[in-house]
Amino acid sequence: MAATLGRSGWWRCWARRLSAPNGPRMLLFLLLLGSGQGPRQVGAGQTFEYLKREHSLSKPYQGVGTGSSSLWNLMGSAMVMTQYIRLTPDMQSKQGALWNRVPCFLRDWELQVHFRIHGQGKKNLHGDGLAIWYTKDRMQPGPVFGNMDKFVGLGVFVDTYPNEEKQQEIMMDIDGKHEWRDCIEVPGVRLPRGYYFGTSSITGDLSDNHDLVSLKLFELTVERTPEEEKLHRDVFLPSVDNMKLPAMTAPLPPLSGLALFLIVFFSLVFSVFAIVIGIILYNKWQEQSRKRFY
Repeated sequence: MAATLGRSGWWRCWARRLSAPNGPRMLLFLLLLGSGQGPRQVGAGQTFEYLKREHSLSKPYQGVGTGSSSLWNLMGSAMVMTQYIRLTPDMQSKQGALWNRVPCFLRDWELQVHFRIHGQGKKNLHGDGLAIWYTKDRMQPGPVFGNMDKFVGLGVFVDTYPNEEKQQEIMMDIDGKHEWRDCIEVPGVRLPRGYYFGTSSITGDLSDNHDLVSLKLFELTVERTPEEEKLHRDVFLPSVDNMKLPAMTAPLPPLSGLALFLIVFFSLVFSVFAIVIGIILYNKWQEQSRKRFY
């Protein structure tokens, strides 16, 4: 699977299926942050991209460890294998993560993530998926694919649950001709510099093997006009243009014992009063009916 995304402008993704139906799901995920240029053509027909090794990871995964010289840290059930880094095994109630120790101060970048999700499943059900992060905080376990729920930054979720209607459109390239097609595009994504890259996964009642094969970050050189420079200036908080976010409402305080008693008491009084009024009206109606017969 491939995707493209813009730190200050837009993000877009392409999708490609690399395995047969019902087989292992091996995906390539491409994130491009820029100002609207393609992953290979930047500026007036020129190409400028540079691999940033301090933000990249590939076999034999020498940069993973717990020491001060390590560029990547493991968390939870994640472990280094010979051909991949396994975030979670195909077991229930596991979570694992991999985080870069070096904050990213690049303005325009492209991230390629190669991962594989596979397992026995449970009655052809799989779970729970993985997430790719660019966030302010790192190494914070939580319920959102193994990461904290109230994060600041960007999270790209590869979920096993269906999306809401009209939120995502996936196009296949079964023949493998590298004809990338748009999968999802969100304009106006703006992200600060100095955040951390990471990936995490979690399993619950359903499980899968979630394997990270490689993660490569490329710095892009984007030629901008003075107007574009003003538009794509540095930001301090993550934001998305023209997207209405859910309103944050404070939860109502719980009712006290006295308030609950008064509510129940007046509800009973009102019920009794309504019953009495109903009986009186019914008796009057019966009296009027008898008078008409006489």
